[in-house]
Amino acid sequence: MRKIILLSESDSEEYVFTQAGLVGPKAALDAKVDVAADGAIVVTKTGEYGTARTDCDTAKLEAEAAVRAKATAKTAAIDSYNVTAKKTDEKYPGNDSHKEDMGYVLSKVPSSKGKCEKIAVGGTASQWIHDGFADVEWPTMGEMADFYTIEEYTGDPAIEANWYPANPPQSKAAHAIIKPKTLNVPVGWRITGNNAAGLGVAPSDPIGGKPIH
Repeated sequence: MRKIILLSESDSEEYVFTQAGLVGPKAALDAKVDVAADGAIVVTKTGEYGTARTDCDTAKLEAEAAVRAKATAKTAAIDSYNVTAKKTDEKYPGNDSHKEDMGYVLSKVPSSKGKCEKIAVGGTASQWIHDGFADVEWPTMGEMADFYTIEEYTGDPAIEANWYPANPPQSKAAHAIIKPKTLNVPVGWRITGNNAAGLGVAPSDPIGGKPIH
């Protein structure tokens, strides 16, 4: 005797809805009273399920529309804010206190620092604990430098064409774990301080010069 395969929670919603909708009405008309009674319940529950599915689909559409509307409203708010901000900057070019009183967040005060000097004292470069990386450190410039530019070389460091941006090319700290472009060949780095005045006056002397494996 072959048994009917029952529906389960693992079945897809579409399969459950289709199969119950197909079987329920036929079962409700069956000659066996008990089968017909149960079939009627299937019809009722399938109808309720269909309503729930419709409500769910409607809610999804409404939610998607609400998300789109929110995004559109956000863009409109940003655009109108920026127009007003630009007009305020235009009309009050030197009145920062008035802008702050209005609630605007202002950019930082331009730095009065000059360009960073050359890092006079050498740094250190060594094999990091993981293969393929170098541990490079250099003397800090303190508050004078907002960040440091890191360049790498292979070959003769006296030839400018042998220098290229390191990986990473910048560091906020006076230290970086660097992945050399080429391993197992002499490689080194030079560091230049940066601040609001721009790139420092000169890079450091080369650091390193030994292979990294």
